[in-house]
Amino acid sequence: MLANNALTTLDRMKLMLSLDDEMDEKTKTTIELLINKASSWIERQVGRHLGKNTYRQWYDADGRQELVLLEYPIVSVKYVKEAGKVVDPALYDYGQTANIGVIYRDDGWLRDGYRRGLAHDIIETKRNIEVRYTAGYVLPKDATDKDPQTLPSDLEGLVWDMVAQAYALMQNGANGLKSFSISDVRWDFDKGTHSSWMQLINLYRRY
Repeated sequence: MLANNALTTLDRMKLMLSLDDEMDEKTKTTIELLINKASSWIERQVGRHLGKNTYRQWYDADGRQELVLLEYPIVSVKYVKEAGKVVDPALYDYGQTANIGVIYRDDGWLRDGYRRGLAHDIIETKRNIEVRYTAGYVLPKDATDKDPQTLPSDLEGLVWDMVAQAYALMQNGANGLKSFSISDVRWDFDKGTHSSWMQLINLYRRY
């Protein structure tokens, strides 16, 4: 079974591998496991979830104009609260910065704190801003006519390349091995064509 974060579908992967629709259950399960493994690896590398989901998260107040969210691209924002109070949506905007996960506010985000110690230094409170929002891409397996895929094609293509390589090794043996299992699959990017894969990953990586 494909995982919730699978970045391609079984049918598309079969097409890429030129596999018959009447494949046996073992082959089907193998392909799905490889898709799941490649998808999870890609998400770990980019440092964020790629599938569209809704989040409720808290952020530190720092007084800056840009509030950088953990997940992106931003699809919609239900609300932003500062110290428990809802911020008027007219005061902030994410239309131009949704693809990098930024909610922009001209006046800056509330920098809250309290005075402490003999010098009365201002100590900032933590997690002062609460945001409920939807972010991420529509994955191929979740796409419909009304809600089409938004996952970039090059990321889906990377899964195809990774699964094709691993499947070929499992079918033909790796370095003379007589057997090769899912747990043996490693994608090593030290040399060869794999450098192009890492270049693609870097385009979507969270820094």
